[in-house]
Amino acid sequence: MNSVLQTTFSEVLKTSFAEAFLDCLAIIPVLFFIFFIIEVVEYFYSDKILSFSKISKKSGPLLGVILAAIPQCGLSIIASTMYTKRLITRGTLIAVYLATSDEAIPVLLASPKSIGVILPLISIKLAVALFAGYIVDLLFDSKTASPGTDCLKPGEKIEIEKGCHSHSIVKEGGAARLKELFIHPVVHTLSVAFFVLLITFAINILANIFSAGGVELFNFAVFKNNFIQPVIAAIFGIIPNCAVSVGITLMYIKGVISFASCVSGLCAGAGLGLLVLIKNNESKKDTGFILLLLLVISVLAGYLTLLLPVG
Repeated sequence: MNSVLQTTFSEVLKTSFAEAFLDCLAIIPVLFFIFFIIEVVEYFYSDKILSFSKISKKSGPLLGVILAAIPQCGLSIIASTMYTKRLITRGTLIAVYLATSDEAIPVLLASPKSIGVILPLISIKLAVALFAGYIVDLLFDSKTASPGTDCLKPGEKIEIEKGCHSHSIVKEGGAARLKELFIHPVVHTLSVAFFVLLITFAINILANIFSAGGVELFNFAVFKNNFIQPVIAAIFGIIPNCAVSVGITLMYIKGVISFASCVSGLCAGAGLGLLVLIKNNESKKDTGFILLLLLVISVLAGYLTLLLPVG
């Protein structure tokens, strides 16, 4: 009996890995193309991102949402750095966190059957981010430097921490940065592909085990039709790691979680910017408050999405 179970489980592992490997292999060219375009865009507009230190309080959330709409991994880090210097408002920071999509959009673009949800997903995230950003500034005012000035000490430069895979976020110029235009997309592609392989492999194992027992994974999943699903997704999403947005997106693509929960998790997923905030913000109370706001708004976004005929 044990040997039969071992043989069956071994077959499940082989089948699950083969399916995951083929899925991963198919999306690598698409991912590389997307990340290369993103890298080029980052290179040419990175200097403009630093204009966060020159914007007014009224335009902050709007500009943050517009920039965050572009799929990239560096804006949340820059926004966190600017916030710790009190160069942007709390509302602008929240708006950037909610609007950024980290790795989600490239993964969705690489999955043909999911392309149709990209526009609704982005639209919902941007609308929530814009509304929440201004409401946060209205209800919880935070002090920033005056427009056109900065609150840095004479001679002090703004140090922007490295983005994912330790690549430079702001334009450095020269051959080194141009070389990175090609190197970082390759590294980024392989990294995301690795996450996709691991997460898809795990999902496939569960799916094959449940299907072998005559039960669909989606119907048996803890999350299925559970009112607390958006809460769990948001808590998972707030973990500052690139793999989190990949995991949430893949769970939606595979039908493990609903579209509303995907929205909730991805709204909370601000990536490495949260690590920068936790590390550099002098007020731990303020940091905790921002994380709580992000979590609550993300959960509400998920519940509101349940009311929409999307996904």
